[in-house]
Amino acid sequence: MSIRNIEFVNGEYYHVFNRGVDKRIIFNDKSQQDFFFKRLQLLNTTDNSKYFNNQRNKHKDQDVNGIGDQLVSIVAYSLLPNHYHLLLKQEVDNGISQFMQKLGTSYTMFFNQQEKRSGSLFQGKFKATHLSGEYALSTVSAYVNLNHKHHRIDPAKNLVKSSIFEYLDKELGICICDPLEIRAIIAESGGLTDYKSYIKQASISFADNKGYSLSIDDFEF
Repeated sequence: MSIRNIEFVNGEYYHVFNRGVDKRIIFNDKSQQDFFFKRLQLLNTTDNSKYFNNQRNKHKDQDVNGIGDQLVSIVAYSLLPNHYHLLLKQEVDNGISQFMQKLGTSYTMFFNQQEKRSGSLFQGKFKATHLSGEYALSTVSAYVNLNHKHHRIDPAKNLVKSSIFEYLDKELGICICDPLEIRAIIAESGGLTDYKSYIKQASISFADNKGYSLSIDDFEF
Protein backbone atom coordinates (compact mmCIF):
# COMPACT_ATOMS: atom_id res chain seq x y z
CA MET A 1 0.00 0.00 0.00
CA SER A 2 1.39 3.40 -0.95
CA ILE A 3 2.39 5.97 1.65
CA ARG A 4 0.30 9.16 1.64
CA ASN A 5 2.52 12.03 0.52
CA ILE A 6 1.05 14.73 2.74
CA GLU A 7 1.83 16.16 6.16
CA PHE A 8 -1.05 17.03 8.45
CA VAL A 9 -0.34 20.22 10.40
CA ASN A 10 -2.30 21.57 13.36
CA GLY A 11 -4.45 24.55 12.45
CA GLU A 12 -4.37 23.74 8.72
CA TYR A 13 -7.34 22.74 6.55
CA TYR A 14 -7.67 19.57 4.49
CA HIS A 15 -10.19 18.22 2.01
CA VAL A 16 -10.55 14.52 2.87
CA PHE A 17 -12.45 12.01 0.78
CA ASN A 18 -12.81 8.35 -0.13
CA ARG A 19 -15.18 6.02 -1.93
CA GLY A 20 -16.34 2.44 -1.74
CA VAL A 21 -14.02 -0.21 -3.08
CA ASP A 22 -14.84 -0.98 -6.74
CA LYS A 23 -17.11 2.11 -6.60
CA ARG A 24 -19.59 0.12 -4.52
CA ILE A 25 -22.41 1.72 -2.54
CA ILE A 26 -21.39 2.49 1.05
CA PHE A 27 -24.79 3.72 2.27
CA ASN A 28 -27.56 1.29 1.34
CA ASP A 29 -30.16 2.95 3.54
CA LYS A 30 -30.63 5.93 5.84
CA SER A 31 -29.78 3.96 8.99
CA GLN A 32 -26.30 3.26 7.61
CA GLN A 33 -25.83 6.86 6.60
CA ASP A 34 -27.02 7.99 10.05
CA PHE A 35 -24.53 5.65 11.75
CA PHE A 36 -21.64 7.14 9.76
CA PHE A 37 -22.90 10.67 10.41
CA LYS A 38 -23.15 10.17 14.16
CA ARG A 39 -19.67 8.64 14.26
CA LEU A 40 -18.32 11.88 12.78
CA GLN A 41 -19.23 13.46 16.09
CA LEU A 42 -18.78 10.59 18.55
CA LEU A 43 -15.31 9.51 17.38
CA ASN A 44 -13.91 13.02 17.28
CA THR A 45 -12.07 12.71 20.58
CA THR A 46 -8.59 12.04 21.91
CA ASP A 47 -10.18 9.78 24.55
CA ASN A 48 -8.88 6.29 23.74
CA SER A 49 -9.43 4.88 27.22
CA LYS A 50 -10.57 1.30 27.57
CA TYR A 51 -13.60 2.51 29.54
CA PHE A 52 -14.76 4.75 26.70
CA ASN A 53 -14.23 2.05 24.08
CA ASN A 54 -15.97 -0.58 26.20
CA GLN A 55 -18.96 1.68 26.84
CA ARG A 56 -19.22 2.55 23.14
CA ASN A 57 -19.05 -1.12 22.14
CA LYS A 58 -21.50 -2.14 24.87
CA HIS A 59 -24.09 0.52 23.99
CA LYS A 60 -24.00 0.51 20.18
CA ASP A 61 -27.52 1.92 20.02
CA GLN A 62 -26.63 4.93 22.18
CA ASP A 63 -24.48 8.04 21.76
CA VAL A 64 -21.48 7.57 24.07
CA ASN A 65 -19.12 10.55 24.11
CA GLY A 66 -15.48 10.58 25.16
CA ILE A 67 -14.08 13.18 27.54
CA GLY A 68 -10.96 14.11 25.57
CA ASP A 69 -10.18 17.01 23.24
CA GLN A 70 -11.39 17.18 19.65
CA LEU A 71 -9.09 15.62 17.08
CA VAL A 72 -10.39 17.85 14.30
CA SER A 73 -12.83 20.65 13.62
CA ILE A 74 -15.42 19.61 11.06
CA VAL A 75 -15.89 22.49 8.63
CA ALA A 76 -18.09 20.84 5.98
CA TYR A 77 -19.22 17.37 4.95
CA SER A 78 -21.06 15.54 2.20
CA LEU A 79 -22.24 11.94 2.36
CA LEU A 80 -23.22 10.47 -1.01
CA PRO A 81 -24.25 6.93 -1.99
CA ASN A 82 -20.78 5.62 -2.85
CA HIS A 83 -18.39 8.20 -1.34
CA TYR A 84 -17.92 11.00 1.14
CA HIS A 85 -16.18 14.38 1.38
CA LEU A 86 -15.01 16.10 4.55
CA LEU A 87 -13.44 19.51 5.08
CA LEU A 88 -11.41 19.26 8.28
CA LYS A 89 -9.04 21.38 10.35
CA GLN A 90 -6.53 19.42 12.42
CA GLU A 91 -6.62 20.38 16.10
CA VAL A 92 -4.06 18.05 17.70
CA ASP A 93 -0.99 16.18 16.50
CA ASN A 94 -1.95 13.30 14.22
CA GLY A 95 -5.61 14.31 14.67
CA ILE A 96 -6.82 13.72 11.12
CA SER A 97 -5.11 10.35 10.80
CA GLN A 98 -6.52 9.17 14.14
CA PHE A 99 -9.99 10.45 13.33
CA MET A 100 -10.14 8.86 9.90
CA GLN A 101 -8.71 5.56 11.12
CA LYS A 102 -11.34 5.31 13.86
CA LEU A 103 -14.12 6.38 11.50
CA GLY A 104 -13.15 3.94 8.75
CA THR A 105 -12.72 0.99 11.09
CA SER A 106 -15.92 1.65 13.02
CA TYR A 107 -18.08 2.06 9.94
CA THR A 108 -16.57 -0.88 8.04
CA MET A 109 -17.24 -3.21 11.00
CA PHE A 110 -20.82 -1.92 11.28
CA PHE A 111 -21.47 -2.15 7.52
CA ASN A 112 -19.97 -5.63 7.16
CA GLN A 113 -22.02 -6.93 10.08
CA GLN A 114 -25.22 -5.51 8.61
CA GLU A 115 -24.53 -6.69 5.07
CA LYS A 116 -23.04 -10.04 6.14
CA ARG A 117 -19.84 -9.43 4.25
CA SER A 118 -16.14 -9.24 5.07
CA GLY A 119 -13.11 -7.38 3.83
CA SER A 120 -12.36 -3.79 2.95
CA LEU A 121 -15.19 -1.36 2.30
CA PHE A 122 -13.23 1.71 1.21
CA GLN A 123 -10.76 2.13 -1.62
CA GLY A 124 -7.53 2.00 0.36
CA LYS A 125 -6.40 4.93 2.48
CA PHE A 126 -8.50 8.06 2.53
CA LYS A 127 -7.36 10.76 0.10
CA ALA A 128 -6.48 14.25 1.30
CA THR A 129 -5.67 17.63 -0.24
CA HIS A 130 -4.07 20.42 1.79
CA LEU A 131 -5.85 23.72 1.28
CA SER A 132 -3.11 26.09 0.25
CA GLY A 133 -3.55 29.71 -0.77
CA GLU A 134 -4.95 28.80 -4.19
CA TYR A 135 -8.12 27.33 -2.68
CA ALA A 136 -10.33 29.63 -0.61
CA LEU A 137 -12.30 28.00 2.19
CA SER A 138 -15.49 29.41 0.72
CA THR A 139 -14.80 27.64 -2.59
CA VAL A 140 -13.96 24.26 -1.08
CA SER A 141 -16.81 24.43 1.41
CA ALA A 142 -19.20 25.09 -1.46
CA TYR A 143 -17.72 22.18 -3.41
CA VAL A 144 -18.20 19.84 -0.45
CA ASN A 145 -21.65 21.15 0.48
CA LEU A 146 -22.89 20.91 -3.11
CA ASN A 147 -20.97 17.83 -4.19
CA HIS A 148 -24.15 16.12 -5.32
CA LYS A 149 -24.43 18.87 -7.94
CA HIS A 150 -20.90 18.10 -9.17
CA HIS A 151 -21.87 14.45 -9.66
CA ARG A 152 -25.42 15.21 -10.85
CA ILE A 153 -26.96 13.19 -8.02
CA ASP A 154 -30.59 14.03 -7.33
CA PRO A 155 -31.09 14.24 -3.53
CA ALA A 156 -34.79 13.54 -4.02
CA LYS A 157 -33.97 10.09 -5.40
CA ASN A 158 -30.70 9.24 -3.63
CA LEU A 159 -29.24 9.30 -0.12
CA VAL A 160 -27.55 12.69 0.10
CA LYS A 161 -26.63 14.46 3.33
CA SER A 162 -24.46 17.57 3.54
CA SER A 163 -23.69 20.50 5.79
CA ILE A 164 -25.22 23.07 3.42
CA PHE A 165 -28.18 23.57 5.76
CA GLU A 166 -25.85 24.32 8.66
CA TYR A 167 -24.35 27.11 6.55
CA LEU A 168 -27.78 28.47 5.65
CA ASP A 169 -28.96 28.17 9.29
CA LYS A 170 -31.74 25.81 8.21
CA GLU A 171 -30.52 22.52 9.68
CA LEU A 172 -33.34 20.96 11.70
CA GLY A 173 -31.32 17.99 12.97
CA ILE A 174 -27.91 17.59 14.58
CA CYS A 175 -25.25 20.16 13.71
CA ILE A 176 -21.69 18.81 13.73
CA CYS A 177 -19.73 21.57 11.99
CA ASP A 178 -17.78 24.14 13.99
CA PRO A 179 -20.04 27.23 14.04
CA LEU A 180 -17.03 29.56 14.33
CA GLU A 181 -15.59 28.10 11.12
CA ILE A 182 -18.92 28.52 9.33
CA ARG A 183 -19.24 32.12 10.48
CA ALA A 184 -15.70 32.86 9.28
CA ILE A 185 -16.45 31.41 5.84
CA ILE A 186 -19.71 33.36 5.59
CA ALA A 187 -17.87 36.53 6.59
CA GLU A 188 -15.11 35.81 4.06
CA SER A 189 -17.83 35.65 1.41
CA GLY A 190 -19.26 39.04 2.42
CA GLY A 191 -22.17 37.80 4.49
CA LEU A 192 -24.93 35.21 4.20
CA THR A 193 -26.67 36.90 1.26
CA ASP A 194 -23.44 36.97 -0.74
CA TYR A 195 -22.63 33.39 0.25
CA LYS A 196 -26.04 32.24 -0.99
CA SER A 197 -25.45 34.06 -4.27
CA TYR A 198 -21.98 32.54 -4.55
CA ILE A 199 -23.08 28.95 -3.97
CA LYS A 200 -25.95 29.40 -6.43
CA GLN A 201 -23.43 30.27 -9.13
CA ALA A 202 -21.02 27.61 -7.86
CA SER A 203 -23.68 24.91 -8.14
CA ILE A 204 -24.04 25.69 -11.85
CA SER A 205 -20.28 25.48 -12.29
CA PHE A 206 -20.06 22.21 -10.38
CA ALA A 207 -22.90 20.72 -12.42
CA ASP A 208 -20.90 21.57 -15.52
CA ASN A 209 -17.82 19.93 -13.96
CA LYS A 210 -15.95 23.22 -14.10
CA GLY A 211 -15.68 23.77 -10.37
CA TYR A 212 -12.97 23.14 -7.82
CA SER A 213 -10.75 20.21 -8.76
CA LEU A 214 -9.72 17.44 -6.37
CA SER A 215 -6.11 17.67 -7.54
CA ILE A 216 -5.83 13.88 -7.23
CA ASP A 217 -5.01 11.86 -10.36
CA ASP A 218 -7.20 8.96 -11.42
CA PHE A 219 -9.78 9.35 -8.68
CA GLU A 220 -13.10 9.56 -10.51
CA PHE A 221 -16.30 8.68 -8.68
